[in-house]
Amino acid sequence: MAVAFTGISVPTASAYDNSDLSVRSWEYNTSDCPCSNNSGLDYTSFKEDAGGEALKLVVEKNGVAVAQVEFHPSDEVLYVYDGKNDGDTIYVRAHWWEGLKKEATYWAPGTSKEIDMNRVEMGEDDDLDEGESVYFRLYDDKALTDPITDWYDYVAHA
Repeated sequence: MAVAFTGISVPTASAYDNSDLSVRSWEYNTSDCPCSNNSGLDYTSFKEDAGGEALKLVVEKNGVAVAQVEFHPSDEVLYVYDGKNDGDTIYVRAHWWEGLKKEATYWAPGTSKEIDMNRVEMGEDDDLDEGESVYFRLYDDKALTDPITDWYDYVAHA
């Protein structure tokens, strides 16, 4: 099982009561791209990638974006953003199959910057096959005991 912890260590305390969080999502068939989305913490542009499916998730607290996750199939890159300096960050658990189930956890570094971002080349680090389904679940704690979303709600394709 591949487990990649990226970013620097941050407190494990949960910053939110999940009842005050909502997740907006967008999925793009990248055969029809270039395409873009300007919601959330930044402007996002997806490149054309035949057979790929891009994903953008924006976590909001009371309607204000506090975190963001993007999967770009053209380069098999995952971006994790933290947009609130509250001593916490968002944790993204990913899994996919490559004969056996593979898993990895990613997060933004949680510094004092206005927006923190972690960019991970999943294809290079995690050996994603072209067209592979990648499943994501978001958590509010490093121990992965406080889920924000369910598994299988958010799927992308490399």
